[in-house]
Amino acid sequence: MNKLNKVLLVLSIVLILILIGTVYFFMSKNYYIPDLFVRGDIEEVINLKESSNFNQVEIEHNDKKIKVYKLENIINKVQPLSTEFKLVLSSSDELRAEIEGNELSESYLNFSSGNGWEVINLNHPISSNIKLLKNITVVTKEPNISESMTIIKRDENIIKTTVGQLLTGSYIHRPILEGSSVLTDQSQSYSVDIYLNKKAISLQDIVNEKIVGRTVLFNKNGETIIYRDGFLELTNNQINYYNPENREKLKNIAGIVLDAPSQSNKDVFYDSLYYLENGHKVLVILLDGFGYHQYNYCMDKGIIPYMEGIDNSSLAITSYKPVTNTGLAAVLTGKGPQENKIYSRDFKNIAVDDIFKIISEMGLNSVYMEGNINILNTSIDPILNPDLNENGITDDEIFKRTLNELNGNADFIFVHFHGIDDMGHSYGPYGEKTIEMINKTDRYIQEFAQNWPGKIIITVDHGMHSIPNGGDHGLVVYQDMFVPYLITDGGLKDE
Repeated sequence: MNKLNKVLLVLSIVLILILIGTVYFFMSKNYYIPDLFVRGDIEEVINLKESSNFNQVEIEHNDKKIKVYKLENIINKVQPLSTEFKLVLSSSDELRAEIEGNELSESYLNFSSGNGWEVINLNHPISSNIKLLKNITVVTKEPNISESMTIIKRDENIIKTTVGQLLTGSYIHRPILEGSSVLTDQSQSYSVDIYLNKKAISLQDIVNEKIVGRTVLFNKNGETIIYRDGFLELTNNQINYYNPENREKLKNIAGIVLDAPSQSNKDVFYDSLYYLENGHKVLVILLDGFGYHQYNYCMDKGIIPYMEGIDNSSLAITSYKPVTNTGLAAVLTGKGPQENKIYSRDFKNIAVDDIFKIISEMGLNSVYMEGNINILNTSIDPILNPDLNENGITDDEIFKRTLNELNGNADFIFVHFHGIDDMGHSYGPYGEKTIEMINKTDRYIQEFAQNWPGKIIITVDHGMHSIPNGGDHGLVVYQDMFVPYLITDGGLKDE
C-alpha cells in the first residue's frame, strides 16, 4: 500500500469516527421527555413537555451553570384562580413537597436524562428539590373561591372544595370501558376491550355520609342532572360527574344539592298555564332577592302576616347562577339556562318561548310590570316604573300601577318587585331596612289579593347571603339557591 493510500485510509477512518460520534451525540439528545402537567385550580392546563413557549435562564447549581425554566413564569401562565395558593410537587415515585405560591422567586424547573423533570428551589430546603416530577398541582387556599364546587343542603352549606384540593387528596383510578373490537381470522376470533383510567371519588366519600333523597348536580353553565350513583371524575382542572351504567356525564360541576326539593321556581310557568287553561286569572308576584331563610325568619318574627297565612307554601330551588337574569328567565320560560341560554347577568336574549308568547297564542292578555329597567328581552314589552318620588326604590310605583291593572282586562299579570333585593344589597338580608321592606311588600301583596279575582303565585328569582357590608348573591350557598313558593286565591282576607 503506497503512502497516498495509507493517508486516504486514515482520513476515511477519522471521517467515519466523526460521523459515528455526531450521530451518537444527536441520538443521545433525543431522549424521551415525559409529560409534566401543571394542573389544579387554574384557568389553563399546560404540559411542560411542550415547553417551547418558555424562555430559559442560566443559573449556577451544584457548581455548574445550567439552563432552566423559571417556575414563577410557568405558574403565571396557567393563571391560578386565587392569589393565595400553594404548589404540590409530586414525583413518579410518590414523593411530594409543598411550597407557597408567593415564594417562587428562586424556584426553577430543569430536565435531564438522569433526573427527569426536576424542581430546583434555591431559597427552600434541599428536600423540596423533587426529582422525576410528574405533576405540579396548584391548590387554592381561599375557602370561598367562586370557581370551587360547593355541596349544600336545605339549610346548610356542607363543603366547598376545589379540583386542586381533591387531586392532592385520596381518590382511586377507576377503569372505564371505552369500547371493544373483534378481529376474525378464518374460524378464530380475537377480541379486545379498551379501558380508560379515570381519577374517581365518590360523593359519599366527600360528604362522609350516605346519599339519600333527591340529589341534584349542576355545572357552571347551569346544566342540571339528577344524581344516580356514578362518581365524580377529577380532570386536570375540572370536576365532572360520570355514571358508567348509562354513560351519563356532566362537565365542570359547580354545585351539588343533597336532599333537593322537587319544587322549583320554574314551576311558575307550568302552574300559571294550568290555571289559565282551566279558566282562572293568574297574578304572579316575583320578590327579587327574598331567600327561603329570610322567609322563615320573617315567619318566626311575625313580619309577614299575609304570607304566613298562606297554607300552600313550599321550599323551591332556583337555577344556577342565582342572579336576577337567570332566575327571571327560569320563571318566565319553565326552562333552565341550558335551554333558555340565560346563564348570568350578561345575557338578555331568551332562546325559547316565554310565557307571554304562549298566553298570547291562547288568545289571552298579559301585563308585565317591571322596575325602571328592562332586564330580559321578552315577547311583550314590560311596563317600566321609574323612581318618581326619588326614594331609592321603585316598588311603590310598581304597587300603584299594578293596582290599576288589577281591575283591567288582563288574564295574566306578572309583577317584579325589587325592593327587598335593593335593601338586602345595601343592609344585608336581615338588616333593619331590609326587614321593613319585606313587611311593606307583604302588605302590598295583601292589598293585591283583596282586589284580584284569580290565582296568586308568589316566588323568588334568587336568595341572598350576608357579606361584611351588606348582602350579595350568585354563589352555590343555601341562602342564594333556595326560595319560597306560595300559591293562594285572590279575594278578601281577614285583617
